[in-house]
Amino acid sequence: MEWNTLIENRYTNYAWQDREIPQDIIKDVLLEVYNHVPTKNLKFPYVITTFRNNNPELRKEIATICHRNADLPIEKDKGNPQVLAPTLFAFSRRDYKDLETAFQKTYTWTEPSLELYGSVEIGVVATFLMLALTNRGIQTGFCQNIGQDAERASEIFGTKYPVRLLVAAGYGINPKVHYTYLDPRTNTKKEIPYAPKRLDEVYKRPNFKKIFKFVEGN
Repeated sequence: MEWNTLIENRYTNYAWQDREIPQDIIKDVLLEVYNHVPTKNLKFPYVITTFRNNNPELRKEIATICHRNADLPIEKDKGNPQVLAPTLFAFSRRDYKDLETAFQKTYTWTEPSLELYGSVEIGVVATFLMLALTNRGIQTGFCQNIGQDAERASEIFGTKYPVRLLVAAGYGINPKVHYTYLDPRTNTKKEIPYAPKRLDEVYKRPNFKKIFKFVEGN
């Protein structure tokens, strides 16, 4: 897919077809990311767990853990329906301290530094994964609202460390015509949080110059 077309086709998806992503496509995507994503000294300070999201009870648990608005009860909360996608990728930390001392005797990293560094690289690899999926006509969605029950989330996804991020993936339903989903927490139909193409109508985009700075190196 041409680059401009790729990034224009990428958006957080909230409504999903009941259709699995073929396993060969998932493996192809993961191998492509593994071979091309930048990572400091090939350390890969994360584990990406692929989860087939086809168990109704677990889907309900995941949706409950990923409560959207802490100020609202479940009945009024719009939820994070991206996590109802057929496939979820759970990102967590990986043990890699031994790699830090492979080429140097002095080890200076602290636990907070390890956590921060791992989080930075999770953001990088998640972007590569998202774009690789979009390039194959597969929609995606991010979710970091996993704090309701981090311990249970680790149990569901089988991770040693807390799940830091979920990337949902599947074949989307046209957001221009489908604005509701079935919330498994309440078994009621709700509007999706917002139509993906109208994000700027929900959240105010900050001024370009406040985000991107230009400095002369004199």
